[in-house]
Amino acid sequence: MDPDGHALRDVLYKRAAVFRRLADAPASKPELVERLSSSRSTVDRAIDDLADVDCVESRNGTYSLTATGRFALAEHDRYAATTETIEAASSLLNGLPEGTTLPSVFLEDATVTVADPHVPSGASTASSELLERATAMRGLAPTVLKSDVFIIDRELDREALDVTVVAEPAVVEALGELSDTPVATLLARDSFDLYRSPGSLPYALWVMETPEGDHAGITFRGTGDVTGMVTNDSPEAVEWANAELASYRERATPVDQPV
Repeated sequence: MDPDGHALRDVLYKRAAVFRRLADAPASKPELVERLSSSRSTVDRAIDDLADVDCVESRNGTYSLTATGRFALAEHDRYAATTETIEAASSLLNGLPEGTTLPSVFLEDATVTVADPHVPSGASTASSELLERATAMRGLAPTVLKSDVFIIDRELDREALDVTVVAEPAVVEALGELSDTPVATLLARDSFDLYRSPGSLPYALWVMETPEGDHAGITFRGTGDVTGMVTNDSPEAVEWANAELASYRERATPVDQPV
């Protein structure tokens, strides 16, 4: 096999249909001709190409993917799902601080919501609905709006919700200036914990636990309004988000009252 993987990537791209048919079930060449509506010569070339990169094996005229073939197809699909998210969220991701990275486990098969310029509040509908059902919410706060304080305070009137927020130093200071909001009430709640991060935060990452399952997401904001969200409820994405949040919390300082 080509040591740099170019030949394998080329075959994955050119022979994707045959890869997928054999991933579904082993098949003979005549069966592949029928299932793919292809000519016998096309199937012959495809099988030869897969064999050249050790992705197919034959037993009594029936072809099946090797372990190499299965692994290659899985990684190809993961890459495709991740780049699809990146393309859909490009306008949001370009607003992240330079040097910020996101893992493929969060981006793969994520749901991307970009705000309609005419109805910017619509982008936050999904997270608002999750918060209404949540039993726990943990998040990072690189920014804050008055509405955030009111929303969290209102939702905490429910007994079955605990909220933990790690905020930038500037956000903690800004909370002290929001005299017309229930900041003091919020900080006095046993179900609310606020932490001050030692420095800036790269994104508004959050995890919400609901009776139906856990959800991870990043909320993007422009000059106040939500510009979009990327959310993912896969176990791998939630696990990454929880670890990231725990790491920031470990380095942060508890806040009893805003500065």
